[in-house]
Amino acid sequence: MTNSSIRFRPAERADAATIRDIVRAAYSRWVPLIGREPMPMRADYDRAVAEHPFELAVEGDRIVGMIETMLEEDHLWIENVCVAPDA
Repeated sequence: MTNSSIRFRPAERADAATIRDIVRAAYSRWVPLIGREPMPMRADYDRAVAEHPFELAVEGDRIVGMIETMLEEDHLWIENVCVAPDA
């Protein structure tokens, strides 16, 4: 069993820019392959964080990953999951 220093917490509006940066870093490797930015790279994270839940993976003081979800009437939709490439 390993002792992980990663904890999870809900995102706050102030986290939107950091979330955007992690998403852009995580998905940037796909731009040359598909010839455009993937949809998660173009999302408005200020709006998304205000409208639905994000859970953040935090190591020390640094956000290293996230999961974005949307609660629907009959299911939980996972919109995006990503981890900072250097994490």
